[in-house]
Parts: sequence; structure tokens; C-alpha cells
Amino acid sequence: MSDCAFAIALLAALAPLGAAAAGPTLPAEQPVVMIVTTSAVEAFAEAIEGVRRGLGSGVKVVVVDLAARPAERGQLSGKDVAVLLTIGNQAMDEAAQLGSAPMVATMVLRADLAAPGRRAPSSAVVLDVALADVLAGLSRVFPGKTRVGMIRNPDQRGAPAAALEAQAKAAGMTLKAVECPRPEKLLNAFLSLRDLVDFVWCPPDATLYNGTTVKPLILASLENRLPVAGFSASFVRAGAAAGVYPDYLEVGAQAGELARKYLGGANPAVIENPRKVRVASNPRVARLLGLRMPSRGEPGIVVIE
Repeated sequence: MSDCAFAIALLAALAPLGAAAAGPTLPAEQPVVMIVTTSAVEAFAEAIEGVRRGLGSGVKVVVVDLAARPAERGQLSGKDVAVLLTIGNQAMDEAAQLGSAPMVATMVLRADLAAPGRRAPSSAVVLDVALADVLAGLSRVFPGKTRVGMIRNPDQRGAPAAALEAQAKAAGMTLKAVECPRPEKLLNAFLSLRDLVDFVWCPPDATLYNGTTVKPLILASLENRLPVAGFSASFVRAGAAAGVYPDYLEVGAQAGELARKYLGGANPAVIENPRKVRVASNPRVARLLGLRMPSRGEPGIVVIE
């Protein structure tokens, strides 16, 4: 064998040994997305499931529940955290104070993002549903009913009453908005709409609508045969005749997709509204009010009793 042929054969024989000596190729470390939450409520759980779907594969997801494990709040400032994804107001506050990674917030209202002294999230998927979408949903639940009442807090930043009335008119309805600055005034505001509207829309507002005020409101609704439309499944379950609210699974997926963009090097810096809403009816309450509403099997309507 010539010297040249011998050298080639020797190199071929040694090649596998060299590969073995170098060791196996290690996979690249996965980026960490930390989901920060403070509640085990059904809506938050749905949103977290959606976040996982929106993030897809190749991402390390760490869930920190500050309500169940408050001692873990120190993890929010971890240097390995690529994105902080917050579920709800309290989680957003904690992450804003302790974290430095880009923050994507969801399960909050647009007005919540403007709180003074808080680090604003890089991006957000808010729970605000456009009035046009609300009215379109309620027209399916209350067919033929076109007079809408609305109770809102003047402290919540929103469109002027005239603009809301114009939107309702474009949807073929009339809207009468009543301002209620304090929860103790809620019943008076509701009763002021009696005989003037066909149903009352209660937009999201944790100050006005909470565990203390909702039960008396539902009782007044039944006593006065004036239907209430709420902003969540739990509101409908509590006795509202209907509800229009975001699809929380889809909201979470939207937030996960935004986080994925940050991981890819983009900086979307956007505030998105829900791209999908749910319309719910409570036929049991409807019967008590003397109404006929969609029952089980109606496409696109969630029945809650």
C-alpha cells in the first residue's frame, strides 16, 4: 500500500474515534416563559391552557402561582426568564415590580394598563369586548329586543355616552347609559332603567359587580322582570339571563403567540382585543322572567343553568 493510500485509510479509521471523543451534541437550551398567576378560578385556568397552546413547542414553561406559593415571587426576577406572561391584575402588578423581562399581560381590562406608577406591559391581550360584538351577541339571546340599558362606572375610562349610543344605533338598537360611581348606588341605577329598556348590560367592572352586589342585583332583576346581561360565565351562573364574554382559551392563545414573537426577536408592543367571544344564555332564569331564549343545541350559544 502506498504512503498516500495508507494515510487515507488511517484517517477513515480514526474519524469515528474523533467523533466519539468530542461527545454527543447537546441541544440548545430552551427559552423560559414564566406564567404568573394569582388565582385558581376557571377562567384563569382556561387562559393558561391557551397560553401553552399559543407558545407551542420548544419553550420551557414555568407557572408561578403567587396565591398558592407566594414564596416563589422571587423567581420573577430570574435572569433566565425570557418573557413574563401575567394572568390578571395582581400578577401584572407583581411582575411589573419584580421582573425585568418583557411582559405580556392578559386577563385584564384596557383601563387597568394605565394605572399610574406601574411599569406598563410590553404587550397585552385585554378582555374588553367591543360594544358592537356585545350587542350582536345579545340580539341572538333577546330576539326582537332593541332597547338596551347599560350601567357603567364614570371612573372607568371609556367611550363617551354619545359614541356608545351611536354604535348601538348602527346595530339597530337604542342605548340608555346610566352612570354609577359606587357599588352602593348599583340598585338605584338599575331600577332607574325599569320600563325604559328591555334588558340591562353590565360591562366588566370589579368595583361595581362583585360577590356583595351581584346577588341583590339578580333579585331585583327577577322581582322587576328586567333581564340582566353579564360579562362572564360565572355572572350568568349567578342568575343573569345572558352573557357575552371573551373566549378565555383563545385569549390565552393570543397572549402565548405574542410571547412567541418576543422569543423570535420581534417587539410587537401591541394591545389586542379578544378575537373570539362567547354568548351564553340561562334558560332557567329566562323562564322566571317570562322570556323565551335559545335552548341547548343552538349553534354558537353556551347554555348555563
